[in-house]
Amino acid sequence: MIKCHYAAKQYISLTSLGLLVYGAIALPSPSWAENPTNNPPPHLSQLSAPPTQEAPYTLGAGDVIQVFIFPVEQYSSQQEVLVDGTVNLPQAGSISVSGMTLEEAARAIGDRYESARVLRNPRVTISLITPRPLRIGISGEINRPGSYTMAREGSQFPTITRALQLAGGITQAADLRQVQLRRPQLGTSEQIINLNLMELLQTGSLSTDIRLRDGDVIYIPTTTEIDPEMGRQIARASFANNEASLIDIAVSGEVRRPGPYTIPSQGGPGGVATISQAIKQAGGIRLMADISRVQIRRLTNQGQEQILEVNLEPILDGDNLQQDIVLQNGDSIFIPALETANLEQLSNRRAASFAADQSEPLNIAVIGQVFRPGPYTVTGTARTGDAGVPGAAGGGSIPTVTRAIQVAGGVKPEADIRQVEIRRSDSRGSRQVITINLWELLQNGDATQDTILQEGDTVFVPTATEINPVEMGAIANASFSPNNIRVNVVGEVQRSGVVQIPPNTPLNEAILTAGGFTSRAHQSSVELIRFRPDGTVEQRRLPIDFTQGGNSPNNPPLQNNDVVIVGRSTLASISDTVDTIITPLNRVRSLFVVPSAFIDIFRNY
Repeated sequence: MIKCHYAAKQYISLTSLGLLVYGAIALPSPSWAENPTNNPPPHLSQLSAPPTQEAPYTLGAGDVIQVFIFPVEQYSSQQEVLVDGTVNLPQAGSISVSGMTLEEAARAIGDRYESARVLRNPRVTISLITPRPLRIGISGEINRPGSYTMAREGSQFPTITRALQLAGGITQAADLRQVQLRRPQLGTSEQIINLNLMELLQTGSLSTDIRLRDGDVIYIPTTTEIDPEMGRQIARASFANNEASLIDIAVSGEVRRPGPYTIPSQGGPGGVATISQAIKQAGGIRLMADISRVQIRRLTNQGQEQILEVNLEPILDGDNLQQDIVLQNGDSIFIPALETANLEQLSNRRAASFAADQSEPLNIAVIGQVFRPGPYTVTGTARTGDAGVPGAAGGGSIPTVTRAIQVAGGVKPEADIRQVEIRRSDSRGSRQVITINLWELLQNGDATQDTILQEGDTVFVPTATEINPVEMGAIANASFSPNNIRVNVVGEVQRSGVVQIPPNTPLNEAILTAGGFTSRAHQSSVELIRFRPDGTVEQRRLPIDFTQGGNSPNNPPLQNNDVVIVGRSTLASISDTVDTIITPLNRVRSLFVVPSAFIDIFRNY
């Protein structure tokens, strides 16, 4: 209970008090000159800081007060301030007390009793029995702006932060350093108090969390600069929106599944919804995402659109989470595409916590110098089988260029693996070409060359202008070459037909794989037939020397679909010619042999 005591001026001595009381009651009062009314409070200029002391309570409609009037106790009463701001007192009538402090109201009541010649020198004491509910207004960057009624909290009046909580909390666009509290004063003046609520968050100073009065208006301005760390402090503040709710956002650009999403407002790291959480919800970033120029488009409560540029690159290093901006309802996130592709950047994307799930199936195409060009679905680890037969698109790993080539049957010997192209379209339809050098992967172990693929990529393996036999051997042993090639070895070999041999197998080994020469074979040379990619046929005779090493001119490495013809020796050819001549004669001779056999049978009888 708030009390204020006011003592009126004494015009007589205390020894005559009894007579004065009697005279005041029983006899008509002489005419008294009215005391001058209280001057209105001076106009309060705008303050740059909150007051160091709480302002005294001022009365208003709905307050219940106890008025004590001495020496006439029957005039004392409990009064409620009416809607028009007045109270009705015995013998004094209606007196306006709205906007007055308890001390000012006591003085006004005492003056009225004196001016009405009812009492001389009354001593008036006013106590606040039940304060009225506070009516306040909140506008600006608040989740639920409007008018609110707040009850007194015990013996204390509610604070500004309690009012912000009641209005749903501040938004991420709030400028807590420039909060304004507008407090009406008696008359037409208005007190404006500037508050820095960031000081409350950072230092715990309660001097800025001032207590409210009826009619206060709180205005939260919009910030012109977004500080990521400040945004996190705001999100964790007790007067932020701490209710478990959902917010509507949109994610567009270089993400796996762009579109609108609804996410928990408290579901991200540190209990808040952040930009990385939203990107994860949209399937993660694509490999061509430029995460150094991410944009957040935010509509403030004032109807203005803010565009925030965020660099998510530091998040990949794990030493700077400030760029992981806290989101609010209605935010729109746009992730642009890289203007130029950097293999190291693309490799770093795969490690990001907000990258797309690389184990999901991808629809891609592989063309050029592979054994089975065409569209494929790849899901990770794959290993080619025979040349021309697609490898298994197994799961559990990341779809890369080499795995796509494996699924397409592997590279051909004439492939130029130094100039492999990835043809990629971004979310806006712009086409980009990324050139990678798989020879660097084979020779120096540069894993960045084995670029991760994304949905819709086309891998093109060009034809080499020059073929180096040494390089062909290295390529044949690479994981993106086929396990086996298919070669036809026909003629005078033990197992004539198709044989499966490792890539780059020399001619001599192919003959031995087919069981070697027969006794009828022309063992000094064989004929090699090769079908070229341009549709022409190469045919040449090669001498055979099993003592020669691989890659020699007469013992070349074979390619898929080569045909090796082992001819007959001269003796075998003559023998076959003689057989060709003798076989018909033997058939004629058999015509005479059969009747003579019948004659011999009849002779025996």
